Amino acid sequence: MPPADRDEQSLHALQQALQDKIGTRRYRQWFGGNARFAIERDTLLVQVASPYLLNWIERNYRTTLKDLCTVHFGPQVRVVTSVASGDAIRDTPPADVAAADGVVTLSEVPADVVAETVPLPSVARSTARDPKTRGRRLSRLSDFVTGPCNELAFAAARQVIDQPDDLSTVFIQANIGNGKTHLLEAIQYELRRAGAGSQTLLMTADQFTSYFMQAMSTRTTPSFRARFHGIDVLLLDDIDFLENKKGTQDELLQIMKRLEQQGGQVIVTSNRHPRLLTRMSEELVSRFQAGLVCRVESPSESVRREIVQRHATRQRVTLSTGAVNFIVDRFSRNVRELEGAVNVLAVWSRMQQRKIGTTNAREVLGRLERDCLKIIRLTDVEQVVCETFGLAQQDLRGTSKKQSITRPRMLAMYLARRLASLPYSEIGEHFGKRNHSTVMSAERRISRDLETGTFVKLGGEQVPLKELLLTLEDRIKAV
Repeated sequence: MPPADRDEQSLHALQQALQDKIGTRRYRQWFGGNARFAIERDTLLVQVASPYLLNWIERNYRTTLKDLCTVHFGPQVRVVTSVASGDAIRDTPPADVAAADGVVTLSEVPADVVAETVPLPSVARSTARDPKTRGRRLSRLSDFVTGPCNELAFAAARQVIDQPDDLSTVFIQANIGNGKTHLLEAIQYELRRAGAGSQTLLMTADQFTSYFMQAMSTRTTPSFRARFHGIDVLLLDDIDFLENKKGTQDELLQIMKRLEQQGGQVIVTSNRHPRLLTRMSEELVSRFQAGLVCRVESPSESVRREIVQRHATRQRVTLSTGAVNFIVDRFSRNVRELEGAVNVLAVWSRMQQRKIGTTNAREVLGRLERDCLKIIRLTDVEQVVCETFGLAQQDLRGTSKKQSITRPRMLAMYLARRLASLPYSEIGEHFGKRNHSTVMSAERRISRDLETGTFVKLGGEQVPLKELLLTLEDRIKAV
């Protein structure tokens, strides 16, 4: 048996053993839809959906994971836990739960390429029956809490389902953990449930790239392309992953053109507006912009409150009004933080056989809040600004007076003050040993430009400064 197959079997057995050891309910709560397992050489990787899950798993299941890893892979393999980037978590089902749906049947692939198959995620064909999925439950639109922060994206999802001919391309922009993947899964689920015979394909841009590269290396690109024939709705998560991947971008562009000719739809998500995808082909960006672009903001207070209350009901835990207020006030960046906090309280409540009041919530979550507090570093700011403008670190730290460099440098200084609250002197020292007055001047200049509604040139386009700063802040906080 090839080593890769042996590793896969051992990984499967480890997950089953973990479920047996901690119980099905705990496994589903902490690992089921929130963790991804992988083996890479001498390392077992366990990636989870949020810092809160990471902290809890480290404190409560680290030893169990290490013991099981030794049993199934040997003492030389170490366990590494981390928070997954982006919306990358896709549930790895336990051993007794099969993966949802099979691959496209050979009858759906042209005869001349049947012999050259490249496995893709399943094409979901809607049927008159209520769709059954083996594995993690797909998100529903009814689970999505709406408010001014996300109502346009929700309306777009609803329109894709109810009036598919009206929108050919939808672009959903949101920061990590604010519902991008939820909306894609909900669209797929609702289309399948409607029973109109439509075919949908949901995958991440990472998966799309991997399958395309595999097809290129094995010379099976006709098979890869055949899998997209007859698709009515293509849903691609985290499209920003394709930046700097020209060949993959070109392939996606051709697939989009064919879908458009066939009357199909493409729904994509990203952590940035299309205008800020500076390393994406102009034609792809223009197609995204020609569709409906929806931004999902961080949840408002009313939305956060509803999310906490709904998730507490699902977890069968009673939270006092004070406990709900504490969670809503302290965990405001995204939905995952809120749900992670409720998960922790639910487990504590069951273990202690006690209800959750304000005092209990403060005690249980206080430590997690401190451990998971995001510390913004100057290098975080520098990294995101350089990636956005296509610059090198030495450009921001150098002496160039070109506007294409001085403007990003001023933005970096402004953001370092705003997000990291560092002294002017420290920021100036980092960006080329400049004095504090230079940083103060940059801060005043950006503040003034914000008031006047200035635009910034980026990737050949003029982007509103306010929009650019919001995106940069979101990306820096997510580093």
